[in-house]
Amino acid sequence: MLTLLDRGDLFDVSLPLGLVCVLALASCLYTLLSIFALRRFPRENRDAAPRMAPSVTILKPLYGAEPRLADHLLTFCRQSYDGPVQILFGVHDPLDPAAAVARRIVNAVRAGEILGAPAGLTAELVIEPARHGVNGKVDNLINLSRAIAGEVVVLADSDIIVAPDYLSRLTAALEPEGVGAVTCLYRGVAMEGVWSRLCAMGVNYAFLPNVTTGLALNMAKPCVGATIALRREVLEQIGGFAPLKDQLADDFMLGALVRDLGLKVVVADFAVLHAHGERSFSDLWRQEMRWARTIRSLDPAGYFGTIVTHASGWGLLAMVFAGFAPSAALLFFAAVTCRVILHDEVDLRFPGQARPLHLTLLRDLLGFCVFWASYLPGQLYWRGQDFSLRDDGVMTPVEEERAEVAR
Repeated sequence: MLTLLDRGDLFDVSLPLGLVCVLALASCLYTLLSIFALRRFPRENRDAAPRMAPSVTILKPLYGAEPRLADHLLTFCRQSYDGPVQILFGVHDPLDPAAAVARRIVNAVRAGEILGAPAGLTAELVIEPARHGVNGKVDNLINLSRAIAGEVVVLADSDIIVAPDYLSRLTAALEPEGVGAVTCLYRGVAMEGVWSRLCAMGVNYAFLPNVTTGLALNMAKPCVGATIALRREVLEQIGGFAPLKDQLADDFMLGALVRDLGLKVVVADFAVLHAHGERSFSDLWRQEMRWARTIRSLDPAGYFGTIVTHASGWGLLAMVFAGFAPSAALLFFAAVTCRVILHDEVDLRFPGQARPLHLTLLRDLLGFCVFWASYLPGQLYWRGQDFSLRDDGVMTPVEEERAEVAR
């Protein structure tokens, strides 16, 4: 019987080649579905405003001197919001470089030197070394929570950049009955060079379309640390941040706790920006492996389902396995074309930094490698420390595990 290599036919008796071709075709179809989902995702309503302007407390747990940290934090100060706004910056160590950045902003707020700041803005730096679990960010949030004064609590990672109407639109989305929390999708922005560009592209052209597709199919329940807004009484009902102290995916678990109260976690119709400062391939790889292994631990079946999101990778394998037969090359071309169209659709729906077209295929193939590598044994690297991750999302410092074994 003639093979694909002999005839250039996509239908081959070789099981590996046939499977790869099927996966490539399925990935192309999934990519088209993602394009449709992006087009159906709710359009931004810039006129959204809350009926009331409840007092808001923004919690900003900090760690280390990220590129342009001051600029990113200042976007939270420059809000066109009518109600009182309290910003709490938190660090564990007074010598943390982030503390000096936060202190300058606090002093500028108190001196009234920040242009565009709301009239009711206050800011405070909380330095508290107390530890409550293995998740340093959640430790920080627990320490900050003692000073919360606002009716609405907003959590946002330190590398997030927001627009001036951010708080108005968040509080408006939180108003409907039955809404317990509001979260935001995010688009990556590169700060440093090629490695941060590749990482940002992973967010933009893998995370964003996958989440919007999951939402369209009613299969995704996102709650992401880029932004989570909830009423103070809801935070108290779930036990504050203490239940999250050992969880790596603290944002996901917070959303689950809110849903357990019978309340909804809604996704805002706008995206915030996520700054990427990866300076090397090692930084990029560690970041992406942490994300991948975290998602795999939370939803193993759903994560394995993302096997059909790698159209370029499967298309390339089909072409290689077929000995570069014309029909397989056509399949690869179709896969890459679908991905390019998807990238364009993401850029239309979530505008941001211009995409480096020459990195498109490299970015797709990198994501394909990360997917398979996430199944290999290994630890997670976060905040300068290695962790092991259990199936329930609880993380343990590797040094503690070694000490326990030694006993």
